[in-house]
Amino acid sequence: MSLGFIAAYAVIVAVASVIEVPVGRGFASVHFNLLIRLGSLAAAVAALFIVHGATVPTGSSALAGLGIGILTGVGSIIYCLALIDLPLSLVVTLSNLYIVITILLGISLLHESVTAVKIAGLALTLGGVLLLAYPPSSRYGVHSAGSTAKNAPPIRAFLMMGAYVVIVGIGAFLEKPALRELDATQLNVLMAVAMTAVAFVAFAAEGPRVQMSVRSLGGLGVGAMVGTASVFYFLGLRGLPVSVAAASSNAYIVITVLLSTLVLHQLLTKVRLGAIALTLGGVTLLAYGAG
Repeated sequence: MSLGFIAAYAVIVAVASVIEVPVGRGFASVHFNLLIRLGSLAAAVAALFIVHGATVPTGSSALAGLGIGILTGVGSIIYCLALIDLPLSLVVTLSNLYIVITILLGISLLHESVTAVKIAGLALTLGGVLLLAYPPSSRYGVHSAGSTAKNAPPIRAFLMMGAYVVIVGIGAFLEKPALRELDATQLNVLMAVAMTAVAFVAFAAEGPRVQMSVRSLGGLGVGAMVGTASVFYFLGLRGLPVSVAAASSNAYIVITVLLSTLVLHQLLTKVRLGAIALTLGGVTLLAYGAG
């Protein structure tokens, strides 16, 4: 059941990632980030209302959820800023390394079991994800067609991506203990509130004023899909080790690549086919290791 929820997450996020490419063209990354966060917040509030009515989580658990959302929101802004100096394909590749931090924290702090099958699954999945890491393929970042990457990127850009990997990796790890006190819809709405607040601050500091249009509504729609997918991810995370959930969820990149080939006519090379095989093999081993 938990792996089924992760699979639902992967499918929804993959579709959203493909739609994000044409919809996001021409938007500043900070602007598009805000649209996505607003859409995610709307979906999160709707899911919470369906499950709990008008009840809003409070107390220390609510603060924890907001804190995780702030971490993840800051990670998204760092991602957007890194696009100024680095090529999009490199930013996406580096961003996926957050899984390493999440897995290490899960093993060391939550004492998750380490078996040969799990190690092999994690290694294959991470290798496949890194090979496939070409836009569109980021869980927390926002793609920008207006990236102005330079030939010789400054060291600060790589430091920013290092900060992204650490911040988002820690945030993804903290989601697991937070679900001991909150259910999936509660954690999702708390994180969505905090991430939207961070996006508003970044937009006020850097971005132009939002001019709503049909394409802006498309950004909100992408965000609503991401917000809905997050509920499925948290449902799956409740029943899985964080290392397995985090690695398995990134299998959405496989679906994204296949959809991009069909819809956006991107080239499916032998390297990408090999990477798909690696990722699917890794996820299969993770599913077997998780029982």
